[in-house]
Amino acid sequence: MSIESAFLDSLGLRFVGGQAPSLLLSYNNNLEVGPPSLAHLTPEQYVAHSYISQELFDSYFKFAFVRNPWERAVSFYKHFNFHRIMSFNDFLQYEFPILKKERTYFVQPQVAYLFNKNGDQLVDFIGRFEQLDSDYEFVRKNVAIEIPKLSHVNRSHQKQNVYSRWNLRYIYSFLKQRPSRLRTFTPFFDSGRDYRECYSDKSRQIIESYYKDDIATFNYTF
Repeated sequence: MSIESAFLDSLGLRFVGGQAPSLLLSYNNNLEVGPPSLAHLTPEQYVAHSYISQELFDSYFKFAFVRNPWERAVSFYKHFNFHRIMSFNDFLQYEFPILKKERTYFVQPQVAYLFNKNGDQLVDFIGRFEQLDSDYEFVRKNVAIEIPKLSHVNRSHQKQNVYSRWNLRYIYSFLKQRPSRLRTFTPFFDSGRDYRECYSDKSRQIIESYYKDDIATFNYTF
């Protein structure tokens, strides 16, 4: 169960087609009211686009969870399914720059969501993915509604099967759009291994450079 799902369940809501507009967890075609995914609004955007008044925003208990940038990048790699077609280091070299440009709202440094330009923290509590259980319990005790405990889902320690029908369709569609990636095609990724095993010295520095503010602010190390 994700934190989003926990709140949806408590409010009697659910995802429909991967979206939950009632909590602004939906796609958006009007950039005047936020990014292409409203699930990635910053605290300032909630107020600026009139999703909530400043007074109500100030009265709420606001929280966020951050994650080690090197581990987060591996999560991006798998989330967008690049692990089905190329190595992680090729992903950082060829595809991550495109994500930074086209999906800034998704991959930008976490400090961009949590602090304003003056460096003021915009949420009341910042939890850590690395201590999710204990920090989530702190959140449960401070929000105004009853929310369930988290359960672990979507954990896989299996290699991807390049010969599965779904995987072959995805690979065909991607390579048809970007035939130049044939030279970097890698059919398997062991999704269960430690994120640090995915990195070379060069790719480690790519993340260190782009997420330098996250690393400094949250005291993360590789």
